[in-house]
Amino acid sequence: MVSYDETDVALVEKILEKYHSLNHTPADGTYTIMAALALTSPDPDLPAQVITLATGCKCLPEDRLPEQGDALHDSHAEVLARRCALRWFLEEIGRHVVGGGHSQWLTKGRDGMFSLKHGVSMTMYISTPPCGDASMRFLASYQEEEMAKIKDASIFEPLPKGLASRGRDNYALLGVLRTKPGRADSPPTLCMSCSDKIARWNVLGIQGALGSAFLHPIYISKIIIGEVPERLQGDVRTDCERAFWARLSDVSALPPPFHVHQPQVVFTPIPFKFSKLSVSPSGAARSSNESLCWIADSTVPHEILINGLKRGVPPKHRFKTMFRPQLSKSSIFKLYCDTVLLLRGDGQSCGYPPYPMKTCTYFEVKQRISHYQAAKARLLGEGCTFSGWVTSGILRESFTAMPPDIAHGQVEVAGT
Repeated sequence: MVSYDETDVALVEKILEKYHSLNHTPADGTYTIMAALALTSPDPDLPAQVITLATGCKCLPEDRLPEQGDALHDSHAEVLARRCALRWFLEEIGRHVVGGGHSQWLTKGRDGMFSLKHGVSMTMYISTPPCGDASMRFLASYQEEEMAKIKDASIFEPLPKGLASRGRDNYALLGVLRTKPGRADSPPTLCMSCSDKIARWNVLGIQGALGSAFLHPIYISKIIIGEVPERLQGDVRTDCERAFWARLSDVSALPPPFHVHQPQVVFTPIPFKFSKLSVSPSGAARSSNESLCWIADSTVPHEILINGLKRGVPPKHRFKTMFRPQLSKSSIFKLYCDTVLLLRGDGQSCGYPPYPMKTCTYFEVKQRISHYQAAKARLLGEGCTFSGWVTSGILRESFTAMPPDIAHGQVEVAGT
């Protein structure tokens, strides 16, 4: 009989309670995946705070990727929850400045950079093992015998060292990079699996390049995973540990304070009502086309996305600035610029990047965060552990801080 930590149980219950309060559920007969991030403190008077929550299991095919950063490439729950967290941290920095230097969770160092307060840790909840390397044996355990025989008899070309496997091709190979989606009959994408992305966050932190202009690396300390029966927990824990950090043993010479982080992997017996196995124990349910994104303390209500765009927006308006998802690259870029302006306007210019010029692109700004790029090169560079990482390319990150609809005079700009 497996025992579960009472604190973890209480946190999962809190996350599920927040999800149900948002009054959004998948369509009948469809399932989704949920992920959330929470901050916890050793201070008994400071309860855990769920800072982000997201659902989703879709991503855009390569031929539908936007060039202006105005739609989400990857709408898997784990990825959306991480992007929500980036937005929450940037907004919390803003609240820190406006609130006279107060934050329950962040502290500002002498170098001007923000980090989690001493003792504060981040926990991730995922309703099922993440796609990719961490879930290969978990998924295989639910395959029908006939399908298992077909896969066993399938012959794939040998996977060259360093390259990513497409979906669940070469499914018997463990520890390799994989792209989404898992289904072979789905259009190919340029999105890496959630297992691979979590591993990346365990080296570079969840704050990404733009967040690294203001934040020291923020790592996930614990990952709570649902839907894993006790009989499989040993294997799934082994697979998750390999996928999340053990396969990174060759990563070296990272610039401080970057390092290979090893989050604790635990399980929860609390079911998510809309998981695949809850909706259809036989696994025959369809995946939901919609994604939910919620950010704590935000002035923006939660958003529902479909095909990477906000649901309910007429096609002719979808790419206007005011209708872009708050997690899109263009929206995050704007928040980054606002954060630079706020910090430098507060008399804190030392150490912070200059406000981007109108012609400066999203890609160029990210490249200027040199300490992050140096760490990234030790993970993804030629000959490195994740050198086979697939990207969407510079073309799709060559948009500027001033969106086309403003630059071309399609919308009014305050003060003009």
